[in-house]
Amino acid sequence: MENNASALIVVRSPRIREGVRALLKSIPYLEIIDQADDGPSALKMVADHHPALVLLDSNLPDEEAWAVLKQTKALWPQTQCLVLATSAEQQWIAKAAGADEVLLTGFPASKFFTVIDGLLSRQQV
Repeated sequence: MENNASALIVVRSPRIREGVRALLKSIPYLEIIDQADDGPSALKMVADHHPALVLLDSNLPDEEAWAVLKQTKALWPQTQCLVLATSAEQQWIAKAAGADEVLLTGFPASKFFTVIDGLLSRQQV
């Protein structure tokens, strides 16, 4: 990947958010532009920054994750959306709502990096 890409982290749990941030910071061509812990904040940040990647926690309250996902893909279809899901049901819902990729909890770091690389390669085409 030659050009720098931007990412938005949308995760409710501070502990998980910091873990995801640490993983993303190890990708040299990726700039974390912001972090959100709820749907309305996330949508404002997507509208303001148009990130290449939105990393979205499926466990936002009141099904906000699906609203963020649907609206992001409807308004900015080139933005790649990666959902972190905790169940097969959430994985299915995320795919139905437009997620570009879904990772189930417990994924190895190597899979995370492979998925991110794949998503950002698609985004630049």
